Amino acid sequence: MDQTTDLDNAVSLEWIRAIPKAELHIHLLGAIRPRTALELARRHRVEFPVDSLEFWTPFFCTGNLAQFVERFILLFPLLREKEDFERVGREVFEDLHADGIRSVEPRITLTSHLLRGVSEEAIGEGLAAAACYAHETLGMKVRWIVDFPRILGLQVGRLALEAAIRGIAWGVAGFDIAGYEGPGEDDPAYCAIFARAREAGLHLTAHAGETGPPEHIRIAINEWGVERIGHGIQASRDSDLAEELASRKIPLEICPTSNIALGAVPDIYSHPLETFRQQGLRITINSDDPSLFGTTLSREYLIAAAAFGWDRETVLKIIEEGWLAAFPPHDLYKQSEC
Repeated sequence: MDQTTDLDNAVSLEWIRAIPKAELHIHLLGAIRPRTALELARRHRVEFPVDSLEFWTPFFCTGNLAQFVERFILLFPLLREKEDFERVGREVFEDLHADGIRSVEPRITLTSHLLRGVSEEAIGEGLAAAACYAHETLGMKVRWIVDFPRILGLQVGRLALEAAIRGIAWGVAGFDIAGYEGPGEDDPAYCAIFARAREAGLHLTAHAGETGPPEHIRIAINEWGVERIGHGIQASRDSDLAEELASRKIPLEICPTSNIALGAVPDIYSHPLETFRQQGLRITINSDDPSLFGTTLSREYLIAAAAFGWDRETVLKIIEEGWLAAFPPHDLYKQSEC
């Protein structure tokens, strides 16, 4: 009888994959199919440092966050036309659907395409078509989040915000600041950008405390007024901050494999994820850049469950938290109009 109970409570990859899940922290280009990326590089005659599927993941998984960002930037020139954005979006949604994901909030760094001369119309039409495909064919909810690189400063932040507001028409629901957490001279000035985003009806999240200090998290929740924190694992270094996050029920978008691959933590056993859970913080599990790190959302749940001894009930509670923390669509956007 005990053996049967153990089997009934076993957490397996197949079991996790079969459960409908919400993915809150994923970058569209970080989920691109490697074969598609290499095909687009050849088509657009882009010199890309990887020319074989064999070297794809190792190329991106070497070094720290700053070095990863430098490599990630190389993906932007691969998408130039409406068809590129639609193809990548459709393929990403197909892969996520196969992994049991039914709601997704992909990050898109609009300014990194616009400043390279890609038309905003091509981006919007391509992503809208991909989202409609996900909605109509796969039964998925798609809420786009526009982010901008923290280190590029206020001017790019303002450009990103205005593009995000225009993007509400094709499904943008959120606004985010991302990338390497370098010196934060502009951090106080970002208050106005986030305030404007909130006034426009966008939901707010922020990459903070991934590798940067806990103070970045405190600024994001108290000065910028964000609703969720991307990563946020450095809150483990500040007990008062962790208590504040718990008491205010601010969800953390945790990405275990990403944190390990980029050196934020040495291994899964050193990750504060389980400590956060025991402290009562709202934790969600996400994949960040699954193609680049060789992972899936279901695998992220599995490695955490295996490391921390989670049973099915615990996993289901965290999956439910992902659904509860998901952003609703903007009031002016109706995906049913696809």
